Amino acid sequence: MPHRPHARVATFALVLAATTLLAVPAALAKRAPKRNFKADAEAILRAGIKSADFETRGLAYQGLGQLKRAKDVPQILKDGEADPQWVVRAGVVAAYIARRDKRYKQVAFDAMRNPMVPPSRVLPALEKLKTRDVAAFLVETVGDPENDRQNAIVDALVASGRGDTGELIATLVSARKCALCKDGGLRAIRQLKVPQHLDHLAVVAKKLSRDDDAIGALLKVAARSRETDPVEYLAKLKTKDDKLARMLVMERARHGDRGVADDVLKLAEAATGDARVKILEAFAPIASKSDAGKLKQLLGKDPGPKLAFIIYETLARLGDRSLAAGAEKLANSTDVKLRPTGVYYLGRVGGAGMLPDMHRYLGDNIPDVRIAAARAIGHYGSPISVDPLQNAIRQERVPQVRVEFLKALTGIKDQKAIAALRFMTREKDEELRQMVVRALADSGDPAARQGLMAGVRDNSAEVRFEAVRGFIISDPAQAVKQWKRALGRLPEGAIVRLTREFKEAMTDYIEIALLESRRPAVRDEALEALRLLPKAEYALLTKLLATSDDDALKVRLLDRMYRLEGKKVAPQIKAMAVGGSVRVRVHAIRLLGELSRDKEARDYLEKFLDETIEKVRVAAALTYLGG
Repeated sequence: MPHRPHARVATFALVLAATTLLAVPAALAKRAPKRNFKADAEAILRAGIKSADFETRGLAYQGLGQLKRAKDVPQILKDGEADPQWVVRAGVVAAYIARRDKRYKQVAFDAMRNPMVPPSRVLPALEKLKTRDVAAFLVETVGDPENDRQNAIVDALVASGRGDTGELIATLVSARKCALCKDGGLRAIRQLKVPQHLDHLAVVAKKLSRDDDAIGALLKVAARSRETDPVEYLAKLKTKDDKLARMLVMERARHGDRGVADDVLKLAEAATGDARVKILEAFAPIASKSDAGKLKQLLGKDPGPKLAFIIYETLARLGDRSLAAGAEKLANSTDVKLRPTGVYYLGRVGGAGMLPDMHRYLGDNIPDVRIAAARAIGHYGSPISVDPLQNAIRQERVPQVRVEFLKALTGIKDQKAIAALRFMTREKDEELRQMVVRALADSGDPAARQGLMAGVRDNSAEVRFEAVRGFIISDPAQAVKQWKRALGRLPEGAIVRLTREFKEAMTDYIEIALLESRRPAVRDEALEALRLLPKAEYALLTKLLATSDDDALKVRLLDRMYRLEGKKVAPQIKAMAVGGSVRVRVHAIRLLGELSRDKEARDYLEKFLDETIEKVRVAAALTYLGG
């Protein structure tokens, strides 16, 4: 082949040119400056304060609080204070807090006095403050004599769901030389409920254990609760006021606190007449065998019929047989007022062999004797008493006596008794219907379901509660349907009460309450009940987050999961930040900021700075800058 030097030179030049052209972009790329995400985020926030969307403007103003060195930001925030929308001004408040600028107080204070802005919308703007700072702000606003919204503020505080509510209330009550603050704090205490607010009540009781006004309010809360509700916070209270001390002892006794037994007996010793009887009635449930001697001393030489009955009744319940001879004399006495005492005592301590005699007493001419016999019969709960009780119920004309007969019947765990009770769910007396339905529920008998069905349709919330409880006990398959039917028509606290009783068995019912009820009160209570199931809580929250189509619920679930498990929830946060509604995405993006040192979370935020949705861009910019 002939030699061609010129062709070789041309080929070499072509290869060199191509290599040079390919190397230019790489060189240019190495020399090109990295994107300044911080500057981009700042530009997004500055543009966001002009957004037509109120929430977006609020987020943008909040983000400007992170620009600590920007000299124009203070003036921008001051201009934002004049925005007519509170959600925007709330962003200004958050920005001031981030900058440790005390001007946040004036903006928030003005909002608290503005009748067009509910205090429930102002409090969330202070969430980044420490508890002591929020407390100081509340003292200043509630204590302002020119502010006539004290009630609305404390009501919003109780309803806020803040974890430090108890501490804030205690601060209001104990604020020096501020009568308005104390009145507001006492109002807040009276709104707390057992068992929903036990944590707050415990904090208030601990911090105000010697404040008589607070003790009085706490006692009112306990007085509204059921005897079975836990009120351990009462044990923290100490008072030198005789009246309050007496009320405190009696309320603890009503809730079954054996620790005050000696104190109750001392009160009984000092009392006379009906007052002594009332005290001993409260003492009876907490009495023990060691108290028998003191009880006998209280009888005295000539006890009245009421005093004799309560002491004999209490001793009989304790199994004390030492008064049998005296009881027999009373049962055969010509004093008709003392006969019931002897009848009850003999029937209670005489064993089941006394039942035939008690059956005969059901027809006695004296109503109190019939009542005594019914109570003794109810103690044994023997099936042989069903027919005598049914006959007595049909013939009885005195309402109070009839109630006692039905109580005795509800104590008999037998199919024959259940069959009789099924037809008594339409009694006029609500308490009686509740008692009947509860007996049907506790029986667990399939034959009781007809009565339970009637209970679900009852006008009384408490009767419906007992009916639903019965289905949970005896018919789980039917219980789901009845649970859905009764949701929103159960008494307040029902979900918590059922969860305390049935534990993990309530998991599915709580899930239904959260997914199918749109009532905020029902959802709040279901989430509160879920706290009682620490082993099942996180798993159920995860499941609900994946299945719920309600944005408001998803936001709450995500918050709850993060509080429980912290950064372990990162996968769910990232998933919510990428897809879903704008509201959920924005909330998840804000939570991305809590995932410190998570490179992927940082990458997501950088990516979201280029989002087409303005609110998402602003939320990402705010979070990226550390807000």
